[in-house]
Amino acid sequence: MDLRIQKTYRSLLAAFTRLLETHRYEDVTVAMLCDEAMIRRTTFYKHFADKAEFFSFFVDSLRIEITNYGEQQTAAARGEDAASGAGDEEEGLAILRAFVDFMLEHEKMVENIFESSMSGMLVLMMADRIAETLRERYRDTFRANGEDAVTLAAASEFVAGGIVRLFEKWWVRGHSVESKVELITVAETMVARVLRP
Repeated sequence: MDLRIQKTYRSLLAAFTRLLETHRYEDVTVAMLCDEAMIRRTTFYKHFADKAEFFSFFVDSLRIEITNYGEQQTAAARGEDAASGAGDEEEGLAILRAFVDFMLEHEKMVENIFESSMSGMLVLMMADRIAETLRERYRDTFRANGEDAVTLAAASEFVAGGIVRLFEKWWVRGHSVESKVELITVAETMVARVLRP
């Protein structure tokens, strides 16, 4: 990808995160986003049809970043102790931990998303991205067990919806750091029971 495009995307992503820290989603305009990112609106519209499409890109970028972090943490654990057997389960836990840490680090942004009148649509977008991550991670396992793509898609959607609901409830109940471990354990148990043989 062209370096200028990468720079534009990084600027937009950082600007959107900052804006969501102080504004609800529906209050953020493309003009505000472009001003904050110091890019022209014409540049924005070369890459995105509208703010909703950009939000989808934002969530997908976050998903990729968090997934990469989980993979790096697992690789580091494998390097430290090759006999530890760190694998998909550890990687999944690292991804869940990274997601929860991101939510806690950007508490006001998450509150602004949940308080938005668009929260239903935004949460569905997040669930879609979680389901996509799960399909990517468990595709080979399902194939090896003779399961079809439809079964994997249904299981991934089911688990993604459950994870989003767990995170919403945890957030509404005060999202304490102390309850983070329990949240991750419950989410990982759900993934293991539905997606692992």
